Amino acid sequence: MTLTIRNLAACAALILASAQAGLAWEPGVPTVLPPGNTMGVPVGANPPPGLFFSLRSGYWDAKLTDGDGDDAGQSNTLADTALQFHWVPGIKILGGDYKAMITLPLISNDQTREAPFPPPLQGSDSRFALGNIEISPIGLSWQIQPGIFVSSGLSIFAPTGKFDPDEAVNSGGDFWTFAPSVGYSYLRDGWNASVHATYFTTTENRESDYKSGDEILINATALKDMGGWSVGPVGYWRKQLTADDNNGTSYGGTVSGKAEQLGLGIGMTRQFGKVEANLNITDDVYLRNAVGGPKLWLNLSMPLGGRG
Repeated sequence: MTLTIRNLAACAALILASAQAGLAWEPGVPTVLPPGNTMGVPVGANPPPGLFFSLRSGYWDAKLTDGDGDDAGQSNTLADTALQFHWVPGIKILGGDYKAMITLPLISNDQTREAPFPPPLQGSDSRFALGNIEISPIGLSWQIQPGIFVSSGLSIFAPTGKFDPDEAVNSGGDFWTFAPSVGYSYLRDGWNASVHATYFTTTENRESDYKSGDEILINATALKDMGGWSVGPVGYWRKQLTADDNNGTSYGGTVSGKAEQLGLGIGMTRQFGKVEANLNITDDVYLRNAVGGPKLWLNLSMPLGGRG
């Protein structure tokens, strides 16, 4: 009996190991932010004083690749909507304009697995749920020259998403994520040329004893006003810098490979009364140990109230 149990456990570990070989971040858990999330946004400059609302939505037809960039047998149809509230009270800290923000993400994920996944892990799963809520208690912006801004901030992601280590699809993980960021925006002569860099580090998942590796995400925008429409290239680069660490027995004791992806596309922005609309179309041109593919983004921003 003991030998049989050990053999079954060994087989289960091998199955799980083969399933996780092409994944990055904790298996079945989405990244706390989709790569490219701030494309089209003048990230170096804070809005004027007041309360603002943004609705940031995306539709992604994606696939999983392994460490060689080959198809790993998993496809995903992802739709996400993030409700953001920005508060700019009109005060300065360390000479910079202050902003606070909260983001409530909703995630829909339809997933299908086939070979080379082993038969016990093949099939379809889906999830629609709240993701890990982002709280940004501080964001500062400085105008260093007329029309040129730099910014710095901190986001904290709370473990509010649905997580079960036995499920193939989750909307979040039972861990905290801390994400300091810096931004730059050139807003002269009709340009929105912006770069936003964020570093992500997580605590250990309390349910699975798994710790995802640290990552960096860089989003870039170069939109030029052309008679009311701002049009130009956009893109992002995501790179996992440290390896995952599995301190338990979940996923057969295995860890995921380091992720990297590079996405390029085109963006456009136009003002419609008080509402600013931004549309981006991107595709991943380099993808390793990650889920990626063509994506359509629609972002709407509007003021809700006067001076804070």
